[in-house]
Amino acid sequence: MNTRIDAQYWMRIAVEIAKAATCRADVGCVLVHKNIIVGHGYVGSVHGDDHCIEPESDLDPNHVLVKVTHRGSTKTNTTCIRTVHAEVNAALKCTVRGSEHAEWIDAYCTYQPCLDCTKVLLQIGVRKMYYLNAYKDEWRDLYMEECQLSMHPHMTDEKRKHAAAFIKVTL
Repeated sequence: MNTRIDAQYWMRIAVEIAKAATCRADVGCVLVHKNIIVGHGYVGSVHGDDHCIEPESDLDPNHVLVKVTHRGSTKTNTTCIRTVHAEVNAALKCTVRGSEHAEWIDAYCTYQPCLDCTKVLLQIGVRKMYYLNAYKDEWRDLYMEECQLSMHPHMTDEKRKHAAAFIKVTL
């Protein structure tokens, strides 16, 4: 087994994929099953729609940010309603479904998944989620608590600066 292929390896790929994002945040997701990429995605506009970020400008005039209190950027408490999240794009491209018998899928995300993305990832059979940056979503946290699902940080905040944090979802 190649010992160089670990969580850091997959996260570096997620970071590279995030560079293709066409929204204000570089968000990417890689889905891995049995050490093979089975899906990937980045945050961007719906197929055929205008992109929020164009090469010559910071934000397209049609970019729609909505103030929210339960989720959104931890700095601005806003969310863009024009884009499809990286995790959903990755799930749409996913070629397998994880299960207890066929093994679960791991997700490597540059941002912690929101409530909807968490549910989509769980539905396709993701049971471990790695992320680099926290994303505020009180509804996700409530859902995880009420369903008795747990998220556990893999490393301390200081070490997390250089490595992915880890969430283990237990059903």
